[in-house]
Amino acid sequence: MPNHKTHDIITVVTGAAFVPLAYTVFINHNLSVEASRVDTALLVGAHLLSGIMFSPDLDINSAIDDRWGPLRWIWRPYMWVMHHGDFFSHGLVIAPLLRLLYFFLAVTILFLGLTWGLGKVGIILPDYYLRTVNYLLSLWQNHRLEVEFVLIGFITGSAAHSIADWLITQHTHRHHH
Repeated sequence: MPNHKTHDIITVVTGAAFVPLAYTVFINHNLSVEASRVDTALLVGAHLLSGIMFSPDLDINSAIDDRWGPLRWIWRPYMWVMHHGDFFSHGLVIAPLLRLLYFFLAVTILFLGLTWGLGKVGIILPDYYLRTVNYLLSLWQNHRLEVEFVLIGFITGSAAHSIADWLITQHTHRHHH
């Protein structure tokens, strides 16, 4: 399977290829020039974020989780549960959405734990968690198309990684038999 640098190149190249493709699709669906630019940026930005920071290889101790710096420990439970290369880590649609959900839950648990701990010593934080959830819900309600483009980009960024792995595995398997 390709190493992390090769996967990064694949992510950037496929992201760059999506720019004219996505923009053309958006402009041909009667979106304004400005909306087409924004939606293209959302899709490609999510593609890059997914492929580089939320890579399918977060299920192993690698250079990918090291990118999270001091927050890399957030991914340890994910590594313990996931089996590298299976449907839930390298699948095309469910796997990237699971990583997004896992990250949201990990941050939520971290924040709620911090809020509880600070509350025990008399420091009361505002309801940031509820505000964040409400903001995300309002994005879904008021900007559904843009949220869908972000999710599509997030899925394609991960898919570029998984497809590259599958192609290399198939090529290696064919040449060894």
